[in-house]
Amino acid sequence: MEKYRKGVFVIVYYLDNEVPYYLVLKRKLHWTGWEFPKGGIDKGEAITEAVCREIKEETGLKFSEMKKFNFLGKYDYQQKLKDREHLQGQTFEALYAVKAKSQNVVVDNFEHTEFKWLPYEKAVTLLTWENQKQAMKIVHEYLITKDEKYNGFRKSLTSSGKLLLAGKTESNNEHLVKKFVQPNELVFHTVARGSPFVVVKSNEKLTSQDIKETAIFCAKHSHDWRDNKKDVLVHYFLGKDIYKTPSMKTGTFGVKNAKEILVKQGWLE
Repeated sequence: MEKYRKGVFVIVYYLDNEVPYYLVLKRKLHWTGWEFPKGGIDKGEAITEAVCREIKEETGLKFSEMKKFNFLGKYDYQQKLKDREHLQGQTFEALYAVKAKSQNVVVDNFEHTEFKWLPYEKAVTLLTWENQKQAMKIVHEYLITKDEKYNGFRKSLTSSGKLLLAGKTESNNEHLVKKFVQPNELVFHTVARGSPFVVVKSNEKLTSQDIKETAIFCAKHSHDWRDNKKDVLVHYFLGKDIYKTPSMKTGTFGVKNAKEILVKQGWLE
């Protein structure tokens, strides 16, 4: 007899000005906490059929896009369940992300009591289980880095899910600053010459952890770190405080109102 019920994870999102918002549901059946839609795969049912059924049952939503991710695993139930006494736990045979056509969720009221649409950093913090946090991180990284207009730049994510874009060459830096830096976005550059400009693609106020992680990303790709292998001083400033004069070479800019952060050698090793 099977000890694990076969199931599937489904992350539901919508985009607002290219920023993803994720659906989380408050669980009341079997345990209390927050999760995204998931459920078992019925006998004879294809995984994609299970995805569609679970979304309809738990949210009432329709969706326009579906993508599968190679993320699977299993977990044990925290207690014996009366309706699943012979089962030890559940697998997730695949992770799917679907793009909702609307935000008009109808909660099932059997398994869940309420819902929230949240940006990544809030949604991932609210989720109860670590495997679901990992699943959401996978989907979020895909969604915010897939835009083809960002091809050609280095890309990274902060732990809170903010996208970092960095130049690779002098001309690439020039293109990044002129075309992709908005006035209220933070930009990073080492005080010493020879580093990428790094822009955080977010108008939200950055946390101290966001700033630290972005400074580390900038320093790791700098000549200062490559040549000296010691602490690296990094400036950060708003996009509106960058200026260019005719005498400045390609990839070179002036800045005003810069703050600084010292990236310690131990952070980079």
